[in-house]
Amino acid sequence: MNLNLQDKKTFQQDNKFQNYTQSSQVKNYYSELSKSEENDVDAINKLAETYYNQGNFTEAIALCHQALKNQPNFAPVYKTLGNVLQAQNKVNAAIRAYLLAIKINPKFVEAIVNLGSMFYKKGQINAAMITYRKAINLDPNIAAAYWNLGKVLEQEGRFHEAFFFQEKALEIKPDLVNNARKNHQDSLFKKWHSQ
Repeated sequence: MNLNLQDKKTFQQDNKFQNYTQSSQVKNYYSELSKSEENDVDAINKLAETYYNQGNFTEAIALCHQALKNQPNFAPVYKTLGNVLQAQNKVNAAIRAYLLAIKINPKFVEAIVNLGSMFYKKGQINAAMITYRKAINLDPNIAAAYWNLGKVLEQEGRFHEAFFFQEKALEIKPDLVNNARKNHQDSLFKKWHSQ
């Protein structure tokens, strides 16, 4: 399979909209691409992400290690590795992977948001809030950071602030949450107004 750079970019952009049932087609594409271009760390990383999305963590980790052998300073691979480790509930290892991604690319907002989630999972509430705010400062259009910060603030009983951040998240990305979470936010609004 010999694809030019534009075909790769188009496929990768279209790939964002494919659902889980089409993942074997995606996996086959990236598998072929990674075989034909063994040093294409982006293709290897995309294949690792596909395996991660399918729950095949062993294969995803192996591909991350393969990509890092080819290019040890490729931040997206560390983020993917962090995601896999997070899914396996290996929080400390996931934190290390996200920190490496951020060390390579200090403006890697997705890795920063994921790092905040790991701090939250460890009960490091202040670190989580600081990390989410850092992500928001770097990219004011990152809905997940607003939403996650809102959830942390809600648990801290800071309903007014929580409502603001969750509302901002939904403003940026209305489909971020399903109706159940939207209903939850409505109840949060009521709690805030009853204080």
